[in-house]
Amino acid sequence: ASCGQSSSVLGQETILLNYEAGTYYELNQTGGFIWGLLQNRQPISVGELESRMLAEFDVEPAVCQNELATFLNDLLRENIIEMA
Repeated sequence: ASCGQSSSVLGQETILLNYEAGTYYELNQTGGFIWGLLQNRQPISVGELESRMLAEFDVEPAVCQNELATFLNDLLRENIIEMA
């Protein structure tokens, strides 16, 4: 994850604040799960994220792959995460 942001868990949602852009995002349980993995400070591959999601949630692999790619691309576009 990039600098200039913070997050907080509120119930089933994760609130993500991007200080640089002055925006905030509400992540559902799945987004919060991914965000938690990204906050680990250790680089994690997309394949590892997908494996962890498939173990945690009842989702078809193709759906998981597509939704994960969309979510990560959204985070990249908003400069919330960086590619290693």
